[in-house]
Amino acid sequence: MTTVASFRNFGYEMTCANCGEALIAPEWSEYISEQRVLNLWSCAKCGCQFETEAYIPADVVSANDRIALEAFSSSLLVA
Repeated sequence: MTTVASFRNFGYEMTCANCGEALIAPEWSEYISEQRVLNLWSCAKCGCQFETEAYIPADVVSANDRIALEAFSSSLLVA
């Protein structure tokens, strides 16, 4: 099995490391830390299995987190 590093790949699909077939979702994912996720990919076309490591910068805040923070913060305002 091959491990491939990736940096914030936000495409909706991955390509097989062996044959180039489009892969929609990993077969398995493991949360390692707040900045690191391992994904196991399996290709139905050629049977190749490989892992990717996704690294997320510590300073990234998701849109959902930002909306929740704004809603919470505005509820604390006193007029």
